[in-house]
Amino acid sequence: MNVPKLRFKEFTDEWKTHKLKDFFSKITKKNKSNSIHNVISNSAKFGLVKQIDYFSKDIANTDNTEGYFIIEKNDFVYNPRKSLEAPFGPICKYNYNETGIVSPLYLCFRCSQLINYDFFEYLFKSSVWYKYIYQNGDSGARHDRVNIKDSTFFLMPIFIPQSKEQEKIAKFLTTVDKKITNLENIITSLENQKKGLLQQIFSQKLRFKDKNGNNYPNWEKKKLGDIATLKNGISKSNEAFGHGKKFINLQDIFNKSYIFNDNYSLVDVTEKELSENNLLKGDVLFVCSSVKREGVGLPCVIMENLIDTVYSGFIIRCRFNINENIYLHYKKYCFLEFSFRKALLKKSSSSANTNINQDNLSKLYVNLPCLEEQTKIADFLSAFDRKLDNQKAQLEHWKQIKKGLLQQMFV
Repeated sequence: MNVPKLRFKEFTDEWKTHKLKDFFSKITKKNKSNSIHNVISNSAKFGLVKQIDYFSKDIANTDNTEGYFIIEKNDFVYNPRKSLEAPFGPICKYNYNETGIVSPLYLCFRCSQLINYDFFEYLFKSSVWYKYIYQNGDSGARHDRVNIKDSTFFLMPIFIPQSKEQEKIAKFLTTVDKKITNLENIITSLENQKKGLLQQIFSQKLRFKDKNGNNYPNWEKKKLGDIATLKNGISKSNEAFGHGKKFINLQDIFNKSYIFNDNYSLVDVTEKELSENNLLKGDVLFVCSSVKREGVGLPCVIMENLIDTVYSGFIIRCRFNINENIYLHYKKYCFLEFSFRKALLKKSSSSANTNINQDNLSKLYVNLPCLEEQTKIADFLSAFDRKLDNQKAQLEHWKQIKKGLLQQMFV
């Protein structure tokens, strides 16, 4: 029977079979004489959005839009570009009241009869759509795109319930989306609060007190190269990987604050290489090359001695001198604060990637309060991070719920 795995119990009718062309037709009207300037982009993450609101003026400044398609509210747009959010390209519904125009690289289509637009929007986010485009699309020479012939696109078989069931499915999934959006807003707010706290604490506008209610001693500002040794890791040919000792690469530390013993990839190294590139508790690993500028120089603190483990040449190891008394968790925050990051980015170079080398990194200054204040700062910010991580875990939980619903609520 043409019914979904997961269904509201009051509905029992079989879903009717149709072709996409039974409901939609291709939009062919174009923007003649550049008369419309509201350029719309189809983003897998944000949906159909105004370029001027979401992108820089340089990107959004499109001089010639004569060949752009004109879209109206509730029209749909297919973007063939793949992404993490939409592995076979997103189809999004246009929700603005004002007329917009989109690139001729997109396929635009409009409903030719009265339907529940929200139901179809979720249909195009479900595994039903992704399965069809996977089976009928073509990546060709451009592996970042999935193209499909217009004729094939509109022959897509779809199964449609009665209007009341469409409405209930759409309302239910909209409620889930509202929960996800709410969590995303909470996370954004907390991240902004954290940035503000970091700036206040490390500019010393916000100070912690000792047990007698007095300020701690004045902070010291020390050059990183004077208090630590910096060293790049090792580079090996492809043949050296797959056996030998554990190997930490960029992917293992990127967007991570801490790192522990784990099952990492393997690399063949000599005893000398192992000795010179070992990793000990308290070391800080810096990303020295990143595609995204904001990713360069991010720190990752090693929380325990990593047994028989070396690290990549795209990582800089920072090992503090034995006489420097620095709280383990403080190391994470002192390298994330505004003035350090600003100085690091200023010292970085950009080509295809943004890079920082150990010489420039060694010239940066670190703010060091006394050990007791370091501990209070790190413990306070760690508690804030736990709250933030809890919200992120909830967000991921609800995203997985939505993913499961989209797999089970459509045929």
